[in-house]
Amino acid sequence: MNKFFPLFLIPFILIFNSCSDDDKTTSTVGPSNLDVTTSISTDGSGNVSFTATATNAFTYVFDFGDGTSKESISGKVAKVYSEEGENVFTIKVTAFGSGDSSISETFDITVNVSTLSSEDLEVINFLTNGTSKTWYLAASQPGHLGLGPAREGIDGDWWYAHWYAAQAFEKCASGDSDCFCDDELTFTLASDGALSYELDNKGQTFFNGAHKDVVGGTVTEDFCYDFDASGVKQVTLSSVSGNVPDAETTGVQLDFSDAGFMSYYVGSSTYEILSISDEILYVRTYDSANADFAWYLRFSSEPAVNGGDEKLETIYTNLVWSDEFDVDGAPNPDNWGYDLGAGGWGNNESQTYTANSENVKVEDGLLKITAISEGGEAGVYYFDDITIENTTGTSVSIQDFEGETQAFSDFGGAITTTVNNPDASTINNSSMAAEFTKAIGAETWAGTYFDLAAAVDLNTYSTIKLKTWSPEVGVVVKVKFENAANTEESYEVDATTTVSNSWEELTFDFSEAPDLTYDRFVIFFDFGQAAAGSFTSARIKSENKYEFTYGRVEIRAKLPSTGGTWPALWALGANFDTVGWPACGEIDIMEHVGNNNNVVSSALHYPGNFGGTAVVGATTNSTATTEFHNYTVEWTPESIKFVVDDMVIHNSLMNTAGTPFNEDFFFIMNVAVGGTLGGAIDSEFTEDTMEVDYIRVYQ
Repeated sequence: MNKFFPLFLIPFILIFNSCSDDDKTTSTVGPSNLDVTTSISTDGSGNVSFTATATNAFTYVFDFGDGTSKESISGKVAKVYSEEGENVFTIKVTAFGSGDSSISETFDITVNVSTLSSEDLEVINFLTNGTSKTWYLAASQPGHLGLGPAREGIDGDWWYAHWYAAQAFEKCASGDSDCFCDDELTFTLASDGALSYELDNKGQTFFNGAHKDVVGGTVTEDFCYDFDASGVKQVTLSSVSGNVPDAETTGVQLDFSDAGFMSYYVGSSTYEILSISDEILYVRTYDSANADFAWYLRFSSEPAVNGGDEKLETIYTNLVWSDEFDVDGAPNPDNWGYDLGAGGWGNNESQTYTANSENVKVEDGLLKITAISEGGEAGVYYFDDITIENTTGTSVSIQDFEGETQAFSDFGGAITTTVNNPDASTINNSSMAAEFTKAIGAETWAGTYFDLAAAVDLNTYSTIKLKTWSPEVGVVVKVKFENAANTEESYEVDATTTVSNSWEELTFDFSEAPDLTYDRFVIFFDFGQAAAGSFTSARIKSENKYEFTYGRVEIRAKLPSTGGTWPALWALGANFDTVGWPACGEIDIMEHVGNNNNVVSSALHYPGNFGGTAVVGATTNSTATTEFHNYTVEWTPESIKFVVDDMVIHNSLMNTAGTPFNEDFFFIMNVAVGGTLGGAIDSEFTEDTMEVDYIRVYQ
């Protein structure tokens, strides 16, 4: 069928279509008010976030200035730049509207892309919190200053501070070291990724005694001296190198420019980071004056507070278990078993734990755990006929103790004097010798020295020989020569005894000694070891008898005070026998050491925070050893708080599903002697007791 359109309708149709097109064009509204914001990371990762907004925009195109681009309907995109170093990129952002209408904005950004590893970037973020962060000496925590051997071969356990660990607030009392505790260490991350550091020492720095000449000091012990530590230091990160157990570091070390240092002066500007988190920075450095010394420093993100001002508002009020210790005799066997044996299970303690009534009993309504000295012999050694020898065999005597009585300068608890030769029947038939006594309770580094009439030339006379007498085989004898005017100049060599109860001649090779002035002779016997003694004590536990999860634990106790005692009230994860420590978790409700009387501490040990890196808090308690006090932990699914006499002293942890503190624990109460925390044992120690009035659990 033919279709017929009247001619008069054609112009109308044309006119209608034309009007429709004109209306479409004139009604188009393009995008306007384009606004672009950026967020540029400062951690060297090259991450940049862009956010664009515009009125009447349907989509956005981002030209990143490096040859790449991206379209986004939301206006939000993320870009990772990979070109290393600090670079400027010209960014163009275009917002598109209807009918291909658009609006653009062009601007420059500066992006720093670091060559640092992910470990370095994590360390920087912890140090600076992304911008700037101030750290403080963790004075409330044991081990805020520590000393240990610097390398393998000096001592068996050479990678931690087991020679010395400062007790809580030990270095903050008024006196020679009080300047140490108010230092502020600030790390700052610049926009270009540069890391800098400033030490505010309030005008004084705590100097190691061997470095006193830096400030013209006269005190041979550690001392606070006026010292200008101001100025911004640059910090570079590098990998830890040398003979270091991998498990004991993060693998990252800090190197400070312009002789920068971290609070305690030992002449070093390089620090290995052993552990770091938002709250704790634990580092190790090596003494420039003594190649055998490694120093440990612990810093915290908050200033140390001596005590607390927050009263515990407990959520647990229902008493569910207790021992009131009101029946004389052995501890209730329904509640308590015993750990028996010696050594302290890794803490190098000196006691043997027993179940004897002399060491543990209930009497007069109190549990009494008593550490007792069972006697023992101080280490007594002799040395004589000290000579130096050259490569041709020519020898020169330094000292044979046959003439005028030698004056000795003893340290660390050693006692040295000239005596009649105790055994003139063997290779040493001289009439006099030097007697070296390492008393029970002496430091592991106890030694003695005397100055020489003239400096020795160790380049020419590089072999040192001396006769020694030891009661045991395998005793480490350390000989050291140093400059009496500058003890930073020194060199030392070890030898080991091979016979017992007899004289032998030991040889020390000093051929590698640097060309320095050596006019002081120093000697150590049984270096790194405590004198042998015998001590007994007790450790009782509720394992497999009472175990629990969450609650308020309150223990009322009075503590021993003798130097070397180490009482503890604590709890251990009941799955210890299957997962081991620290995976099981440890809650130290109270610890105290007689060498730092009336300072009580609490701690949490768990993976990533254990041993020297545990989460620790402490407070002074002036009558801890003379009166009873309440030691409490409030343990909930959300937090763990430590309390003394109802006042919170340590808000230790926000408990999470990732910690081991969500399973059953059992109690342990003990008194250790010596060890890594107990320290030197008082040479006059006979016995001392921890008394416990009660232990109660509320839920």
